[in-house]
Amino acid sequence: ALYNRVGPDHVLNLIEYAPLGILPFVYFLEEDVSHQVAPLSVHLRELWTTVCSQAVWQPLAFVYAFNLLQIANAAWRQFLITSLDFTTADLNILLIVSYACLYVGTMVYKFFCLENMSWRRLYFYCICFNLVFSLGQLLLIHGWISEDLRFFFAAGDEAVSEFVTGLQFLPNAILMVSLCPPGSEGASYSMFTTFWNTALMLAIALSTRLLGI
Repeated sequence: ALYNRVGPDHVLNLIEYAPLGILPFVYFLEEDVSHQVAPLSVHLRELWTTVCSQAVWQPLAFVYAFNLLQIANAAWRQFLITSLDFTTADLNILLIVSYACLYVGTMVYKFFCLENMSWRRLYFYCICFNLVFSLGQLLLIHGWISEDLRFFFAAGDEAVSEFVTGLQFLPNAILMVSLCPPGSEGASYSMFTTFWNTALMLAIALSTRLLGI
């Protein structure tokens, strides 16, 4: 609503300066410094031992490969604007719906799948969901969907994609937490999540490179 009413420059200014309101609360933060902190050389040795362990690099390699192969349609939003006449407001609504489904997917896993479903089955179902709902893009591209339903099909494809991402988020987080060595949890978890996010960024770059076909 702000984007359409006041323009993108004011929205960007709000995003830029609003976090400054958090600064005064930093002084109320307290850290427990009573525990012994190991030397840096000990932490580095623990991290090196951790990444050299097959129990660590093998599941992380799977997560990396899986995220790398999440190849999206890099021209999809441009197609919605130029071919289906979606407005900026429509795209923003798609984004809001997608992020809501991301949260719903995380909660569904927490309350319904955490104790009752293996990770293998979860990934299998997620791949099948993506396959089925990605077909909705083909229906829109070929013009087989009426104008009244175009928005719902576009929202359904993006929403299901984020819903699946939400389903996979907690298993990945649990996996990475379980791999952290005692005493270096913060550094190792940051390293694991960076590994995870790097694959997602490369998947976007790979999607862009595939635009030629």
